[in-house]
This record gives sequence, C-alpha cells and structure tokens, in this order.
Amino acid sequence: MKLLLENWRKFVALNEKLMLKPGPNGWDKYCELVAEAYARAPRFDPSAASSFEAMKPFVDKMFDRIQGLGVDIQFVDDHPYTGDDAVEQLRQDVKKNGVLRVSTLDAEHDIFDPATNAKFRAVHDFMSHIQRNTGFDAQGEIASYNAHLQTVPPAAYAALFTEVVGQACSFIVNGKFPEQKIALLPGFDYERVGVVEGYDIVNKELVKKGEEPEPEER
Repeated sequence: MKLLLENWRKFVALNEKLMLKPGPNGWDKYCELVAEAYARAPRFDPSAASSFEAMKPFVDKMFDRIQGLGVDIQFVDDHPYTGDDAVEQLRQDVKKNGVLRVSTLDAEHDIFDPATNAKFRAVHDFMSHIQRNTGFDAQGEIASYNAHLQTVPPAAYAALFTEVVGQACSFIVNGKFPEQKIALLPGFDYERVGVVEGYDIVNKELVKKGEEPEPEER
C-alpha cells in the first residue's frame, strides 16, 4: 500500500495555491459566500450541462487509474465511514485492507448516471482524503479541488467547482448535504481558489471592496 501511495503522488503534481488563511475572514468567509451562491443557484441550468458532460472522461480515467494501483473499490448502500473519525476510518481501510468503500446513497444526478456519480465519489475520496491526507473541513476540500483541477480539461472547471467546492461549503455551513445541482457559480475564480468578485485579498483575508480590513485580534 505504501508503494501505491508513492506511485499516486508521482502521478498528481502537487501545485496547491491556498490564497486564504483559516479563520472567520479567510476560508470561513469564503465558504459562506460559496454556500450562499450554491443556495441561490437553480437546480438545473441547461447552459451548465456541457461543463458537467466534460467531467465524464476525467471520472472514468481516474477511476481506472486508482483501480490499476490495486485499490479494491466497493460500492455499498450505506454510509461506510461515520462519526468524528470518519476520514481516519477511510484512510485505515485503504491502508490496512486495500479497500475503499463508497456509498451509493443520494446519487440522483441529472447528468451523471448512478455509476458515474459513484465513481466520482471514489475518485474524490482517494485523490483528496487518501492521497493528500486532507480532512472534511473547508481547507481540506479546497485542497482536494486543486488536486482534481490538475487532471480535468478547462471546460470542466466550472462544473468541478460546483460539485466539490459548492457542495462541500454548503455542507460545512448548513450541516447537511445539499441537493445536487447542475448549475454554475459565477463570481468565483475557478483556478485561483479564494478569489471572489467584489472582494480584495488582504493579508490572506477577504475584504469587501471599498471597506477596511477588520483589525486582527491580539
């Protein structure tokens, strides 16, 4: 399994650019803005469909690569990793057993069929929470998005942002998984994650244009 992870790291270039810092005016604020945009977005926007379609070859390619590394991906009809240590349960299952269990629950999607949706979940879990050792917090999900971004065509960037950052921030802010949407989230830079239209970045914090940064606590 150690060799498996080493080979994967060679495949994915580590070029992560985290433009904000943790805290109420950094990633927390960013996630709030993303969650608000996700809530406003329509459930299905026909103009967004092509970007989601562009993700399909990426999903199939990366899923095959993960299986080729020796990971036994098992689709299950429950939530296999639960509780406060869910991400550690996932890592240990892969490390010790060579198994990655992926839930097929709540897999309704207007572009992806159930198999593609489940495959994407597997790709996301492996590339982020296994390969990058990230958590389920905002910064961890941003890191996983940056990893995905290096392996998808530009036409898929907008859909990938909605699927990963949009859904993750909505869950983090609202405490529950959101409805899956075929929609784009305008106003966010899909390549320089952290950049938001109408905001400046000052000392790695978001400041609304025309306003002064809030003083740092001492």
